[in-house]
Amino acid sequence: MAKTVTKVWVDADNCTSCEACVASAPDVFEMKGDVAAVKAEAKDAAFLQAHSDEIIAAAGDCPCEAIKFEAK
Repeated sequence: MAKTVTKVWVDADNCTSCEACVASAPDVFEMKGDVAAVKAEAKDAAFLQAHSDEIIAAAGDCPCEAIKFEAK
């Protein structure tokens, strides 16, 4: 069974502004200046469920492991 993301966030202290997360999950992440951020709509449970695969991929693509998530 696939994981369902229940929460996602960016560890801003580790973000290197590479934009890998934006490339992997543009509906979820955006750049706020020099730091990646989770879009406001990505705080909704139904939204997270629908984008779980993208979020997990973005976390895997992040070279500095700044993308964090909880899943069930």
